[in-house]
Amino acid sequence: NNSERPADLLLINGQIYTQDDALQQVEALAISDGKIVAAGSSRELMAWQGDSTKILDLTQRVVLPGFTDSHIHPISAGLRILSCDLSELRDETAILQTIREYARTHPENDWIKGGGLWLPAVGGGNPSRYLLDSLVADRPVYLTSTDGHSAWVNSKALELAQINADTKDPTGGVIERQPDGEPSGVLREYAMRLVSRLIPPQSFTEKVQALELAMHEAHRVGVTAWIDAAVDEESIKAYLELERQGKLKLDVSLSLLTEIIKGMDAVAEVEALYQRYQAQAQRINMHSTKILIDGVIEGKTAALFDNYTGEDFRGEPYIDAELYQQMIAAYDSLGFQVHVHACGDRAVSMTLDAFEYAQAQHGKSDHRHHIVHLQLMKEKDIPRFAELDLTANLQTLWATPEDTYISELTIPVLGPQRSEWIYPFGAIARTGARIACGSDWPVTSVNPFPALQVAVSRRGPDSLKRTPWTPQHLLSRQAVVSGYTIGGAYLMNQDTHRGRLCPGMDASLIVLDQDVFHLPTNHLYQIKPVLTLWRGEPVFSAID
Repeated sequence: NNSERPADLLLINGQIYTQDDALQQVEALAISDGKIVAAGSSRELMAWQGDSTKILDLTQRVVLPGFTDSHIHPISAGLRILSCDLSELRDETAILQTIREYARTHPENDWIKGGGLWLPAVGGGNPSRYLLDSLVADRPVYLTSTDGHSAWVNSKALELAQINADTKDPTGGVIERQPDGEPSGVLREYAMRLVSRLIPPQSFTEKVQALELAMHEAHRVGVTAWIDAAVDEESIKAYLELERQGKLKLDVSLSLLTEIIKGMDAVAEVEALYQRYQAQAQRINMHSTKILIDGVIEGKTAALFDNYTGEDFRGEPYIDAELYQQMIAAYDSLGFQVHVHACGDRAVSMTLDAFEYAQAQHGKSDHRHHIVHLQLMKEKDIPRFAELDLTANLQTLWATPEDTYISELTIPVLGPQRSEWIYPFGAIARTGARIACGSDWPVTSVNPFPALQVAVSRRGPDSLKRTPWTPQHLLSRQAVVSGYTIGGAYLMNQDTHRGRLCPGMDASLIVLDQDVFHLPTNHLYQIKPVLTLWRGEPVFSAID
């Protein structure tokens, strides 16, 4: 057949890690119509050359399947880039200067909005509104934290929202207080909405622009598919518009956001949203929902079995266990994939119980449910992922004491004993459970390679050599690469045509500047893609 229909593209002289058990590693790939049509040696595949065939000599560069980011917020990431972006700053002086300068250079903005605030760098994780007032007093300011679970606001914003000492904490939220009961300036979880609902929404055009901007950034770091982790109706429309324009050049699954505090009414709302829009999509899958059952440990809003160190509370889930089980079972019966945010050990255990309940009601399904973050777990719950055939969706970049969210805001509120079970990724993988990997961008960087380094060292990511932190939870390089390729494709129900590099599969792949399997561990974070193909089309290239 190759003599009748030559390949569009030949990749030769490479180190191509196919992630396919039968092929393992090959030198060359032949690509036609966005599919891999042959794999083997460079000499063999030259038989696919025709007059119009393009040939790329890889000069022994490493090739992997394109990565799937299994937990990402791309529209928020794009909008952050377009706003007061604090995501690269870790120093209080630099953060304050950036806020002041942004406000000065954007006098036309009625609100000063931004994100990526590294909370440990300012006010010990609970900065004062008066500090923000000293930077911007004439307009309301709303700055979300890196993890997206807190917001720092100034007095003007609190005034507009009518939040004062008499305002009660909303269900599922916390208003941080001064000793006199007045709000301090930090709002957590659902309390953030008391202010955010007053902010004029971004235009639809801005959201589409943000989505396209995020997509190009993802291509640059080797991401060719993603699961958008919290999607509302406006976001669906942005995806459909980018697809209509022919610009959506990655594989996409949308997890429609469940407003969990609405209970079973939320299930009906998500089902209606799916029915309204799925038929309008060509390649976008929307048969998935996102549930948040708790907050985060650093904000003391995650649901724990035991009290936070030095406190007389342990954090509460957003709804009770019985209703939670009913909601998970309802989604399972409707054929939805359920994508759950669970951080505290109690929240993770409740979630496993809920999936076990759903299986008892309906039997095992192929809906490919997954639990994301897993910030703290009980050892007894580790084997349950494999037992229930659930995927552990890992954000490995966070599992390092060099992250001050861990060293300053998490370990101190858990104590040494519980901290041994922070992000127990290796322990989960050793049970044979399925794993997938995601960034949670813009919470942290979309770049998978710093996350790979932390996963296999539990330190950094930087070039220093250190003893691993909690080494019982180390992952292998192959496990992480599989999580970003095979595991992600499985979660998106695309593992029959994506995630491996063998004949019949999509030609979505990345060419790297360094060898991911042999580079010293403390240099893994420096790896960069030099070429990203999505279905055979170059979507990023740094090759001359």
